[in-house]
Amino acid sequence: MSTENENDLAPEKSKTQKKQEANALQALGTQLTELSEEQLHNIQLPATLLDAILSAQKIHQHGGRKRQLQYIGKLMRDIDPEPVKQAIQEIQLQHKRDSAQLHQIEDWRDQLLQHSATIMDDLLTRFPDLDIQHIRQLVRNADKESRQQKPPKSARALFKYLHTLQNNS
Repeated sequence: MSTENENDLAPEKSKTQKKQEANALQALGTQLTELSEEQLHNIQLPATLLDAILSAQKIHQHGGRKRQLQYIGKLMRDIDPEPVKQAIQEIQLQHKRDSAQLHQIEDWRDQLLQHSATIMDDLLTRFPDLDIQHIRQLVRNADKESRQQKPPKSARALFKYLHTLQNNS
């Protein structure tokens, strides 16, 4: 069989299928409008699509934004959506990793401020270059600020120090 006959045998997509695919591409385009300009530039997008996405980010009126999203959906039909989907998934995964890391640092800080006995050993195991005296000083200052009902300057400094340790390891 020739390729021409194979194409003739392939069932034509129904109107519903075409509409579902168009809506899926428009939804993917909507996800792209939620990304930062830097993230968009990291995804290899055609210039016209990138310009349309950047324009959509500036439109705040509902009707105009809706029309722009439809236009983005139309432009999405001309590209392979799989690399775009993968790039968005990678960005979302990185965001989840970053959030988990920040939550871990918050937990460490909270345990230090509650004077947990095991957390210092855990941190020393994890970060051999940990400055114990600096951490103890920050914890003492945070306790003092808490008792005096002052802003938690030392607790923030403790978080920043732990964050720096985490990023340098």
